[in-house]
Amino acid sequence: MKRLHPYHGAGIIFWTQTERGERSILMGKRNMRPQNHRWSFPGGGWEPRDGRMRDGKVNYQAAAIRESKEEMGMQVDKPDRLALVWTLHLPYFHYNVFGYYVKTRIKPPFVDEFSEYTWCTLDSLPKPMVVFVPSQVRQLKKVRSPLP
Repeated sequence: MKRLHPYHGAGIIFWTQTERGERSILMGKRNMRPQNHRWSFPGGGWEPRDGRMRDGKVNYQAAAIRESKEEMGMQVDKPDRLALVWTLHLPYFHYNVFGYYVKTRIKPPFVDEFSEYTWCTLDSLPKPMVVFVPSQVRQLKKVRSPLP
């Protein structure tokens, strides 16, 4: 019998405030299966090089930071400012999404696993989206804004 291995993954929602005080988030249109042509955030699977925490648990933050850099070239200069926004833990599937505030709408240095990107407000999200994105955005609305 083949042994099942759980999937562990993580992503980051990069966000900022518009001039009108609305939240704006960075999204990309996936160009790979299984979510081809759907809008999402940079993220993906944990790899052994991402390491583990002191308690032996998967380091989701390291996975999210690596995936964001690989997929969009987006840097996380201050990992201590990553805010856990959304989690889903099911048997054999574990995924964490973090929020990361940036001062301005940064142009991603490159887009690898996306055909395009956009900054959009929470009221103007592009469609179609990856299945869990709407619930992740709802959770981001609950994250407190950083102090100026």
